[in-house]
Amino acid sequence: MTALLKAYMHLCLLSKGPQSIPYSNILLRIVLVLYFVTGVLSSLPSSSFGQSVLMMCVDIIVLMLFCWGCLQIFRKLSRFNQMMTAILGTGSLFQLLAWPLMFYFEIAQAKQVVVPELGFLLLMLISWNLAVYAHIFRESFGIRLYAAFFITLAYAVISVTLRQLLFPELGA
Repeated sequence: MTALLKAYMHLCLLSKGPQSIPYSNILLRIVLVLYFVTGVLSSLPSSSFGQSVLMMCVDIIVLMLFCWGCLQIFRKLSRFNQMMTAILGTGSLFQLLAWPLMFYFEIAQAKQVVVPELGFLLLMLISWNLAVYAHIFRESFGIRLYAAFFITLAYAVISVTLRQLLFPELGA
């Protein structure tokens, strides 16, 4: 377990790739559930439980289809398990880090208090998360970093656009 946490930390620090994560269907299922739970928790401050569950279901489907499609295009479908295990595991860590920030952000909004440091921390966390995704995409697809950033940006735009279309009441 400690070795697995270290592997995820190395992924988050961009020092190792998804190949450092063991190929395991059981581990993939575990991190999928963990990603779902941490995602629901981190979105609860700004939405209802039902909306949070639905948003995470959509998020996971979009993420898995996007990754599967890209791996299909690059003819590296055999990397799906480790890539998804890496993305979902690191995503869970980022969602855990975001949870208290989102909670305090909602409290500040309710009190109509502006806390620029909180917004800055959220922006830095999102940027770091996207950099990790780009790193995982680069390693998984065997492409250059700028191409991986472009793919990451495409995923982010698709994800945010779908969230806005499906959940306009959240304004996210």
